[in-house]
Amino acid sequence: MPADQTLYLLLALHCVIGLAATAVAYYKGRNLRLWLFLGLTCGTAALLVALVMKRQPRTA
Repeated sequence: MPADQTLYLLLALHCVIGLAATAVAYYKGRNLRLWLFLGLTCGTAALLVALVMKRQPRTA
């Protein structure tokens, strides 16, 4: 596989992992915009943090 295709594949996987982190964090009651930014910039690290976080209690 050429280097440029490999780079694009890794970038796409990074963004997919970041979107998964955003979904997990949003499910746990966190700010969507903040976690979208964190997920797309940090990728795997954001997913690991989102999985470890505790769920925030809902407010009325």
